[in-house]
Amino acid sequence: MTTPGDTPVQGGLGRHRDELRPAAIGQLLRLRRAGELTTAHVRLVADAVEVSTRTVWRWLAQAEESGTPEKPIRKRLRITDEIIDVLADYQGNVKRAHEHLARTALAAGKDPPGLTTLHDAIARDLDPGFMAGLRTGIPAARGFDPAFKRPAVARNQVWEADHKQAPLVVTMPDNTTSRVWVTWFEDRGTGYVMGWAVTAGSAHRGSVLAAVRASVLRQAPYGPAGGLPHLVRIDGGADFMSKTVQRAFGLLGVPVHRVRSARHKGGIERLNRTGTTRFFADLPRYTQAPRLDHRHRAGDQDPPLTFEAFVDLLREWVHHHNTEHVLARTGLTPLQAWLSDPTEIRPEPGPTELRALMLESDHRPRKITSHGVEFAGRCYMPENGVGRIGVQVRVRWMPHHHHEIDLYTFRGNRYLGRALLSDEATEELRAKVLTGRTEHSATLRRALKRSGERKRERYLPSTESEPPVRAIRMTEHQALNELAGAGGRKPATPRRRAQSYSPLTPVPPGWTRSGQASTTPKDDSS
Repeated sequence: MTTPGDTPVQGGLGRHRDELRPAAIGQLLRLRRAGELTTAHVRLVADAVEVSTRTVWRWLAQAEESGTPEKPIRKRLRITDEIIDVLADYQGNVKRAHEHLARTALAAGKDPPGLTTLHDAIARDLDPGFMAGLRTGIPAARGFDPAFKRPAVARNQVWEADHKQAPLVVTMPDNTTSRVWVTWFEDRGTGYVMGWAVTAGSAHRGSVLAAVRASVLRQAPYGPAGGLPHLVRIDGGADFMSKTVQRAFGLLGVPVHRVRSARHKGGIERLNRTGTTRFFADLPRYTQAPRLDHRHRAGDQDPPLTFEAFVDLLREWVHHHNTEHVLARTGLTPLQAWLSDPTEIRPEPGPTELRALMLESDHRPRKITSHGVEFAGRCYMPENGVGRIGVQVRVRWMPHHHHEIDLYTFRGNRYLGRALLSDEATEELRAKVLTGRTEHSATLRRALKRSGERKRERYLPSTESEPPVRAIRMTEHQALNELAGAGGRKPATPRRRAQSYSPLTPVPPGWTRSGQASTTPKDDSS
């Protein structure tokens, strides 16, 4: 007759039963050692863990035999250091590692493990990050690490900045197409896009300074958000780490924190992805559009936007993002979150003072002449240069703004105004120069390509173990012409003499050579 305690109870403990087993069996062992263990105790444990009493008695016997209340470990393949070394040798390729282990086991007269068994052991003993590190490297393994959530901050506590290459092309004034870069700053507390700047071609440190200016100032056409942040978080880009940008932040009293990974500045990275999916993807000539075949994408023949049109559309989208896009983490738009934050704003410098903090200088004295101020091989005419010929000045300039410079007196550092580039070339002449450069580069590229083809050695294919056979042959006449040169020139003479140098006149016998004793007897009468 089966008692109710002998019937297993259907439950949902699952693997949680294995976690409860050591504590329950440990308590039963203590009762047995004290001589107080009864069937009622076993039945209570069986009902608690939803198994039969027979199972609990078997657990108790296994614990007394092994000396531990833990569940006995099943015999299975376990990942050892030797297997890890094999996986590392084959860069995480489980199939090749299994072939190596099978060869080793057969050579030792043992049964090799199965491929499925090896996969199960890897999934059980090694984490996905470790396998990703074996396949790709440590940075890939770090992608499997959980990241802490940064605490909420007030407005202007932390800004994050980055460059973003827009995945599209625009039309330039000379009817050529160009890529564009967007440089922007985001406030981490409110998600407000503080300021941005667009640069055609490639971004540079001047792009960062322009975005800083748009982020800090609050008067029109900027604002209403602005002020100075307490911290700026950037990556290790050369533009953000340049001396000019670091000096500007230092003069503004803003510390800069460089992160080692993009996920440590997740706010601006999220803005980059949001800009791609909500703005760039809707524009013509989107370079990440779905593929029609292996060469063409949807819309790749559409006329691109002009640079001015792209800037206008970006301005509209940033305004929409700041004023209408509701963030899930705050339930407010970035502008509403900014205006509702009572945190005091650090006062920012005026536009003129801010511009002066961003200028570069080589601290060299220069003079104002009748042609203006000579700088970088060009002449600049001062706006306020009347009566100042011969005055020593110090030149300061905004990065990549070659059309104008700022002048300061070398003694006293008094601002004299700007100087504009004199005799600037017209757009037509500049276009001709650029066209000539392009043609010259193409001619040079073709010459280098032909030179590389002449130098390249080609060999016949081989299926046997034999010395390689050259495929390109030449006649003796061709070889002599090649050595003599295309114009029949003789081979160049060596720069150094093959024989040792000998003087034109012999050394007098009375002279003493360096390091040798004199052999001529001295005259006592002298």
